[in-house]
Amino acid sequence: MLATGTLAAAIWIAAHVTASATVRTGGLAVHLTALVVGFGGVLLADSFVLRWAAGRLTLPETLRAVGRLHVPIWLGLAGLVASGCVLEPNLASTMTRTKLALVFALTLNGIQACALNRRLQARGAAPLTPRLLAWGAATGLVSQICWWGATVIGFLNARH
Repeated sequence: MLATGTLAAAIWIAAHVTASATVRTGGLAVHLTALVVGFGGVLLADSFVLRWAAGRLTLPETLRAVGRLHVPIWLGLAGLVASGCVLEPNLASTMTRTKLALVFALTLNGIQACALNRRLQARGAAPLTPRLLAWGAATGLVSQICWWGATVIGFLNARH
């Protein structure tokens, strides 16, 4: 509920606030920095998972590393949403609406990813069930689709 309300508030602010050129420039700098922090954290987390899949890390090591990345990922996502409010997005554009849907899906996926991480940590070194493996794979896939999709749309929108 809080995530949905926050995203709705950000969309309302973006639709009703006219930012100066200076504020938009600062917002763009924050937006790009938040992208590096958030998406960079996601890519780093996925690299730990790939190292685990290759047998180079144990599951507890991987979960601890990924768990430490939740804060920068969430800070990056929050920074993207907040700074996006002053970038004057074209809310009538299909691409912008698609990006907003991807950000919403990303947010919900992140919430359930935290729950998955807690569940996996509680198991310790016990082997993963096929269900938990599928849940983890689906979480990673949704994350990648949403982050890459929103990034590409943001790039394309910035060119217009």
